[in-house]
Amino acid sequence: MAKLHVVTYGCQMNAHDSDRMVELMAPLGFEATKNKDEADLIVLNTCSVREKADQKMLSELGRLREWRAEHPTRILAVGGCVAQGMGQGLLDKVPFLDLVFGTDQLAALPDMVRRIQQDNVRVAAVDWRDADEFDFLPIRPRSKVEGCHAFVKIMKGCNQFCTYCIVPYVKGRELCRPADEIVDEVAMLVERYGVREVTLLGQTVTSYNVRHNARPGAPRFSELLYRLHEIQGLHRIRFMTGYPKDVEPDLVAAFRDLPRVAGHIHMPVQSGSDPILKRMNRGYTRALYTERMADLRAARPGLALTSDVIVGFPGETEADFEATMDLVRTMRFDSIFSFSYSERPGTRATRFHDSVPHEDRRRRLRTLNEMQEEITREILQSRVGNREEVLVLGPSTRDPNILCGRTSEHRMVNFRGVANVGDLKHVDITEARPHSLRGQMISDAQRLSA
Repeated sequence: MAKLHVVTYGCQMNAHDSDRMVELMAPLGFEATKNKDEADLIVLNTCSVREKADQKMLSELGRLREWRAEHPTRILAVGGCVAQGMGQGLLDKVPFLDLVFGTDQLAALPDMVRRIQQDNVRVAAVDWRDADEFDFLPIRPRSKVEGCHAFVKIMKGCNQFCTYCIVPYVKGRELCRPADEIVDEVAMLVERYGVREVTLLGQTVTSYNVRHNARPGAPRFSELLYRLHEIQGLHRIRFMTGYPKDVEPDLVAAFRDLPRVAGHIHMPVQSGSDPILKRMNRGYTRALYTERMADLRAARPGLALTSDVIVGFPGETEADFEATMDLVRTMRFDSIFSFSYSERPGTRATRFHDSVPHEDRRRRLRTLNEMQEEITREILQSRVGNREEVLVLGPSTRDPNILCGRTSEHRMVNFRGVANVGDLKHVDITEARPHSLRGQMISDAQRLSA
């Protein structure tokens, strides 16, 4: 068989798309390989959210020039967000590149590769599909699902247009996948492959079917959670990423009523300053964010909350930054993904002229991270002495004699014991590490006799 090597940049959404590329190319005789030197087709699946994403991609292409030149039948392709943004210009810039395809062209990948093989042409395909429906790739039989967890894409695109974010421009507007297809896929993953935990993916999954032109009667996100909760054999339902203003009573009720919805939510706040939130076009205030998170925590005691935070946004004063520090201190997130602001070409924020000096951005990021690391340590230390229910993921990568798993709150636990992947086991927590917990598994007999 021919060999396919996919290099993935960015988030779980991109990782999911990379998996689908492998599945799509299988009927053409391609199988995945981790060794790029033996590959016949290499795809760089790019992300433009992070700083200098295009430079990183171009550097990788430069390293692949020799690989491409060694065999004339090899194919080099770039997909994803950077491809969507650069289009034909990327093909013109890199003469040894064969294919550029955008975020709306994934399903056409086999046809494009076949055309390159047969006609010896170079292809750039970055058009948006002329359809208002979710172009979900057909579920194909998987030769292997690693572990007991799977990502399931339920929507794509974004309607928020935050002033710092390129996503709506490179991934398009929100399109939601029909609920029946989502439920069918999750049920198939559970029954056929032993999946016990799924993570529902979307740029703002909590916006599922709330846009103005959603299908009449289409279920909202909370209704989808109720339907998935009925699938026998599914232990946990996770999702990312949420949006604060979507946290309405129906979602709060789902966290209260559905025990298999994981006790963790990732809810980006980005800033603790109302003037900065307004400049970011986030659509909520600090007060609304804290109120909605309090509602969720009241509905699910012990809920773990994680978030995204940007420091050094244009116009951010020291007082604005202190407001963010105060919010993080007050909210006590389990962890945060923190970033110093960097410009994304094409976004509105590039037109703001009151930029924060780079040295101030770095200082603020360092200060924020130091405080959050202490909060994370305190939260983990507070779990010592508790008995936690852990979903077994498999042996530890560092020690095969140690098992690892996650709690419902998404905290990693390493422990000794005998269990199968996908089992739910009770573990007494004996030690807190900087980013994980350690413990001892309790047998069912011990648990029942306690």
